[in-house]
Amino acid sequence: MSKLKILYITPLRGGIGHWSRCLIEELDKLADITLVTFKRKRKEDDTKPFTRITDDFILEVIEPERPHHIIEYNNKKSLEDLDKLTDKIKPDCVYFIMWAGRQITWFLKEYSKILKKKNIPIVLTVHEAYPQIVQEGDLQLFTDAYVHANHIVVLTENALSDLRNAGITIPISFVPHGNYHAMNKDKVDDREARDIISKHLSIQIGDTVRVVLFFGFIRDYKGLIYLIRAAPYVLKKLPETLFIAAGSLELAEKQLQYQNEIQKLGLENKFLLFGEYIKDYILLESFYKAADIVVYPYIGISQSGAMFTAIGMKRPVIISELGSFIKKLEKQGVIMTSQPKDPKSISEKIVYLFTHEEERKKLSERAYLILKKEYNWKTIANDYITIFKNLK
Repeated sequence: MSKLKILYITPLRGGIGHWSRCLIEELDKLADITLVTFKRKRKEDDTKPFTRITDDFILEVIEPERPHHIIEYNNKKSLEDLDKLTDKIKPDCVYFIMWAGRQITWFLKEYSKILKKKNIPIVLTVHEAYPQIVQEGDLQLFTDAYVHANHIVVLTENALSDLRNAGITIPISFVPHGNYHAMNKDKVDDREARDIISKHLSIQIGDTVRVVLFFGFIRDYKGLIYLIRAAPYVLKKLPETLFIAAGSLELAEKQLQYQNEIQKLGLENKFLLFGEYIKDYILLESFYKAADIVVYPYIGISQSGAMFTAIGMKRPVIISELGSFIKKLEKQGVIMTSQPKDPKSISEKIVYLFTHEEERKKLSERAYLILKKEYNWKTIANDYITIFKNLK
């Protein structure tokens, strides 16, 4: 029996690139996959457009010489090229990874119409049903693009509800985010990690220092400002605590607000902000493994690849209680939650984990094992193959 032919369209960098890398690794065993990726992600990239995969984690699965076609979603000619590629490949199904960027909606809408004429089904995975920061007209704009698909996959039940509430009636499946255990290469141990981060940040992280980490792109909805405001409460009870926030400020709405808040609260030596994108893998692993606790004080998100990375690095996680998926993980004993926009709640959970060392250790161990068993990519890939086959 011949394998399904899938035309797989996805970003191949950043968080969604990591997600696709894990899924492609398993789908390659089950289907004939042709990869298409994007040259541009947003207008800011025009000065240095994406031309090839450079992420070491992605390159483990997608070799540089593996054929992949690069399109520009803000270029009508690129849509025509994709149309020709589709005719050449004659896929059984097109699989399109969608992010909450309004600039991609026209491309998805027009390509879906082309596929309908060719009688080729298209499946979308929607990482966020609608943008966290909604502009006027966004709900209608995204809904109008989604309705041309044959099937939509969401990562959370909340996203499914959002789409149904928007009036979308096409089939929708919930397939959860998979674990990121593969990102843990054990290239450094905890002590080595602290040495690397100490050198990188020009500080000295001693063995007795408790380290709290925030990691990921810094945007308003990630809630970093509330972790900064939680720090004084923690330091009052546990003065030997160091806070580190690491992640790109490139897309931050108010880049200066975080450093301003740190200075306002007198935290210059206790809350360190490293506002750059971390490409070096050793450095990425070191940030996580230098930490005792990883905190995600989100105010508007339902799932998080950064959270899965922390668990894969065997770090205990505190995350805002937002959405059904987060609540499910909390019930499973995978994470500890705090109240969103509540510095006191965040600080109480941090202090609790630091003063209950055995429980902190068991939380990270339990989370690693549960995610390994219940959120594995082999199961997820089989779920997708079932969806693709049902559309033939």
